[in-house]
Amino acid sequence: MKRVKRQPSRFGAVDLADELGREFNLPLERLSEKFSFEDATNTARKNPALMYGRRIERMFEYVVASLGQADLITAEDSGAALYAGVEVQAPDYFVSLKSGEKYFVEVKNTQPKNLHTPVTFGFAYLSRLKNYAMRKGHPLLIAVYWNGLRRWTINKVEDFESAKGTINLRFVDAMQRSIAGDFGDRTVAAVPPLVCRIQADPDRPSLMRDNNQAIFTISGLSFFSEGREILIEKEKQIAFYLMFHSDWEEEMPVATMNGERIEYVEIEARQANEKHSGQEFEALGTLAGMISGYYKWLTTANDEIVRLTPQLDPSELAPGFDDAYRGEVLRLWQFKIQPNYEPLIRLTADKREAV
Repeated sequence: MKRVKRQPSRFGAVDLADELGREFNLPLERLSEKFSFEDATNTARKNPALMYGRRIERMFEYVVASLGQADLITAEDSGAALYAGVEVQAPDYFVSLKSGEKYFVEVKNTQPKNLHTPVTFGFAYLSRLKNYAMRKGHPLLIAVYWNGLRRWTINKVEDFESAKGTINLRFVDAMQRSIAGDFGDRTVAAVPPLVCRIQADPDRPSLMRDNNQAIFTISGLSFFSEGREILIEKEKQIAFYLMFHSDWEEEMPVATMNGERIEYVEIEARQANEKHSGQEFEALGTLAGMISGYYKWLTTANDEIVRLTPQLDPSELAPGFDDAYRGEVLRLWQFKIQPNYEPLIRLTADKREAV
């Protein structure tokens, strides 16, 4: 997808100044009496909840663009709407899918204490969003990024709205009825482990110090799956992406020596839990989760958010394969998870109850 070009340094500054002038009831030439852009930015950077929340909102746009099923994404809440009658609130995004479906999407970020900790939408908040969506004629969805779980869920409001006009959305319920698959999200699996071999340059010094620190110059990278070297360039790029942005964990590097010299160092990535018996593959995670991990890596330095958006076009965060992928060496299994509208399951002290 391509982004419509804008000139924020030219037009964005004066638009922001105009909004600030209304907020402080000041003409443009007197804004510095009440507002400092540098001070406001520094204050925001010191507010983790604000920074994480705003970054997740931006991340959603990149995730949907990279999943490849949208043909138009716009920030719906970028301007202050004028309205008459009941209160309205613009959702974060409008998304048009290639399938013809069109939605408004409100994005939330949460760090749940456990799988049953809900994301809540109060009556007034949800009513404003619904009123806006109704007036513009498209369904309202809720997209939640469950931090720590590396998962996105996308749900229809009507699937969870209570009789009181509120929503308490638990991860397990959101997963059961998520329509993220319609946006292009899939669960991806491969045969563990994936191996990255880092070759040492034979013409440059290399050694292993007493503290097990390897000193060498890298001459190249090669990747292996199921014991076979991946030779096709596209498959190499996919293997690199999966190794370092999926849910699999990298093990400690292991050096192979040739006398006193380092010949190469290998890093293996595999699933965190025990391998499932009776199947070849193990889940690497979801595409949306991998794209989000890549996004966070691009916008973080020294465990601090340094950007809200990366210096890449949204679709450039994609892993480089679609559901038609067939690898020469790197075999992948891809699963589109469909929503399940069976009754939601609640666990009680002595039984499972459907609701």
